[in-house]
Amino acid sequence: MSDIYLTGNNRSKKSKMRKVLIVLIALISLMAFVLVAIAISSFVKANQIMEEKGSELSPFAANLLPDYSNIVFQTLDGQLNLHGWWINAQEEKTLATVILVHGQGMNRLPYGLNSVDLLDELSATGVSVLTFDLRSSAESDGSLASFGYMESDDVLAALAYVEALAPDRPIILYGIGTGTTAVFRAMLKLEEIYSPDENNNTVIDSLLPHPERISALILDTPARSSDDFIAAFMAGEKRPGRYFFPSTVPLAIRLSSGNKDKQDYLNYLSQLTIPVLLLGYETDDFLPEKAYLPLWTERERIHPALTQTFKANGAGHLTAFTSESKGYTQAIKDFITIWF
Repeated sequence: MSDIYLTGNNRSKKSKMRKVLIVLIALISLMAFVLVAIAISSFVKANQIMEEKGSELSPFAANLLPDYSNIVFQTLDGQLNLHGWWINAQEEKTLATVILVHGQGMNRLPYGLNSVDLLDELSATGVSVLTFDLRSSAESDGSLASFGYMESDDVLAALAYVEALAPDRPIILYGIGTGTTAVFRAMLKLEEIYSPDENNNTVIDSLLPHPERISALILDTPARSSDDFIAAFMAGEKRPGRYFFPSTVPLAIRLSSGNKDKQDYLNYLSQLTIPVLLLGYETDDFLPEKAYLPLWTERERIHPALTQTFKANGAGHLTAFTSESKGYTQAIKDFITIWF
């Protein structure tokens, strides 16, 4: 009788274990399905926003520019043609060359036709300006934009172009929005190329300027990483994706951009020993505070003598120039006058 009881008890335990196992398998399968669905939807979303066309270049803008030339140069791998303008300095002596790097969704005129006034004021201070369309923007080649990841290669190409055209002049990099992270990534790559331990292609090395040739930075709305811009963009999603896209889409874009590594530029910017002008709003209403405010506070704390700032009143994002064009432009002119 006891044998029958034990046998029945064993069967009952096995039945319970089988049910538990089935539930666990079902849960694991469900989790795997959810993870696969999140991964696929993240890559689809990443592809959608990377393929979005930026603003079109006004056909009448060139008629309003000061003395300029149409230019085209290639990325260092020779795969893409990048189009832009070279605007000559309006002074007899050219003080420096400014390379303007626009943000995601913009073009060589980051503020539309209002940019013409800014470019005119820049050239009037005695600097020449290279402003160009990043890949997949306006007239330049390419089908994908990546919030500064691949665009850093375009910045390197622009630096090579400037090095060939004006090798003796100081270089000022002027980044706007995601253009600031493209600038940071390009500068770090330049330092890597010229480091004594790095064995890179000597032909590429000879095309690019030494990092010390970059003499100043003008940064409009910088963030600690490209991921911060992407995450803020994804936070506006109205679908369920808003719960995971801010974390997963940045990774998907990095992978789609050639498996680029994530970089935090807080320490890099705060330690740079060149003049820096920071431009933006008192409060950015797009980026979270942790994504941009430490860049300002740490830079001003560590290098107050090398740092100037301009903050438009109130809250906004990437419209400080259009909101307070006089103050914004004057801050840039004063910065150039002081340091060059």
